[in-house]
Amino acid sequence: MSPNHQSVKANGINFAVRFDGNAKGPVVMMAHAMGTNMKLWDQQIDALADRYRIVRYDWRGHGSTDAPKGPYSLKQFVEDAVAVMDALSLPRVHWVGISTGGMIGQGVGIHHGDRLQSLTLCNTVSQANESYREWVAERQAVVVKSGMNPVWDMTRHLWFTDEFVSAESDAYRAVRDEFVKTKVDGYLGGTSAVAELAFRSDLHRITTPTRIIAAGDDPVTPAIPQSTDIHQRIKGSTLEVIKGQRHFSNVEVPHTFNTLLRRGLDSMAGR
Repeated sequence: MSPNHQSVKANGINFAVRFDGNAKGPVVMMAHAMGTNMKLWDQQIDALADRYRIVRYDWRGHGSTDAPKGPYSLKQFVEDAVAVMDALSLPRVHWVGISTGGMIGQGVGIHHGDRLQSLTLCNTVSQANESYREWVAERQAVVVKSGMNPVWDMTRHLWFTDEFVSAESDAYRAVRDEFVKTKVDGYLGGTSAVAELAFRSDLHRITTPTRIIAAGDDPVTPAIPQSTDIHQRIKGSTLEVIKGQRHFSNVEVPHTFNTLLRRGLDSMAGR
């Protein structure tokens, strides 16, 4: 294990953690999406490393973190996040979460706002509906029957534009390769958690400075109405939309995404 990597015990399981950036800087804690791991943020590190101490972790069931049999819950994910902060002696962080990582961030903001200095919610939603639960159930059935590979085929055009999929760049292949390695128990447990997402009515309780980054053509977490609704419910929040992008704009157009991310963090961190 490299000096940048750690394994910490939190909430009863072992979590993989990685540190990058300025060891004396404000702490940015980054949470990834379903079927991915901390590597999803690889293209964001250089854009933040000069000022910020970046802490990434693989959440329950994903990457190199333990994957106990589920189902999991979003309450559990939120408790895990706070337990990882405690294990690392991090009293407060600037939270950056994409997709499921943004859902976890909402939960931390609602229930543990004193642990946050700012909240950046990327390509995420606050409420599961029946069609979302059906979407989850469909993918779970495929995973149980055939593993992760066919689910990638069902998912890739939701995450990336058709042109990006066709080009099969190194960045695209990196996400694909990690997705198909995701532990089945972890994927099933995690998707069971997001199927029960219900933070919408509590978003008004978030008082942390909040920035929302959305993708204009995201079919998974559409900017309208999902991101705009989150924006309207969190007082004082700001919303930025990257036009023409799907779910993983941080991978497909990292320069555009990083400009918005860094600008927002600098503003909320007092610079």
